[in-house]
Amino acid sequence: MSELLPVNSTKLERNVSETNRTELDVESRLSCLINTDTQPEAFLNFSAIQHSVDYWRDDWSPSLKRTVIKKSFSAHKIKGTPASIKNALEPFGYVVEIVEWFHTEPKGTPGTFYLEIDVVGQGLSEEVNKEVIRLVSENKSGSRHLSNLQFTSNPILMIRSAIAMQDAITVEILPRL
Repeated sequence: MSELLPVNSTKLERNVSETNRTELDVESRLSCLINTDTQPEAFLNFSAIQHSVDYWRDDWSPSLKRTVIKKSFSAHKIKGTPASIKNALEPFGYVVEIVEWFHTEPKGTPGTFYLEIDVVGQGLSEEVNKEVIRLVSENKSGSRHLSNLQFTSNPILMIRSAIAMQDAITVEILPRL
């Protein structure tokens, strides 16, 4: 039985029900809300809550919001690992290299690591620095500490439909945690 009408319903009620069946096909209308790729932009905030996204900003582009929602489950599975830090920074277009204390020569302070981040084609600002430190702090293991942060920026120039890379600018920052 695919209708909710009682057995004693009138012919008029059955005709109205039949007419509205195509308009009120709830299943097909709700299916677009389940898939992150087809969700209307207005529902992305609710989807982020449903998927337990740790950090969310309304000023992000819809494509970035969809990417963060899709990666939420896998991000929670690896949280606290170096891969978690990389996954948190890569949707923003950063190329990340993590160097842990036991990979340095001479060996660094136990429990520390430093980051080499290439902000490909993006500018360096205080806001970018704060955002990176926040993302690292949220995704690193509690027993690990960021000892140094190195930004490299390769500005991109457009010259008559050709892309040219300028010299890289490198900035080292000692984070205050």
